[in-house]
Amino acid sequence: MSSLSKTKLFFTYLFLFLVPYVLAILLIGTAYNALVIHWSSYWRLLVGATVGAIFMMLLKVIIQQPLGLLVLQKQPGIMRYLGQFFLISHNRPLQIFNLLVDAALSIAGIYFTRLFFSEKFINGSALGWLITGIFLAVMIGSYLAFDVLKMNDRKSA
Repeated sequence: MSSLSKTKLFFTYLFLFLVPYVLAILLIGTAYNALVIHWSSYWRLLVGATVGAIFMMLLKVIIQQPLGLLVLQKQPGIMRYLGQFFLISHNRPLQIFNLLVDAALSIAGIYFTRLFFSEKFINGSALGWLITGIFLAVMIGSYLAFDVLKMNDRKSA
C-alpha cells in the first residue's frame, strides 16, 4: 500500500469527507425547507433532525471501507481525530454521539438553508446543485487517494 503526503491526505479528507459532509447537511436543510413551509413547529424540526441524522449515519456507513484504508496512513493530529469521528463501525458510544451531532447539524442546516438560500432557489435547483457538488467533491477526493483506495493492488512482474 502506498502512502500519501500530509498535503495530499489533507485534500483527500477535505474532498472525500468534509465537503460532502457539509453539502449533505445543506441537502438535508434544503429538502426539509422545500417540503415544510411552516417550520416554526418544534415537532417538525425534531422530525427533520431525526431523519437528517439517520440519513447522515447511512452515509457514514457507506464510507467506512475507504475511510478505514485512509486511517491506516500516517496522519497529523487533527486528521486522526477527524478520521476517527467518521469511522463509527464498532464503537456504540461514538455512534450515539455521531447521531446527536448529526441531528444538531441537521437543525443548523435547516436554519442556515432558510437564512442564506431564497425560497425560489430552495424549491428550484438547490438540490441538483448540492448533489452535483457532492459528486464532484467525491470524484476529486477519490482521484487524490486512488493509490490508497484501490482494492486490486497487483504488482506487474
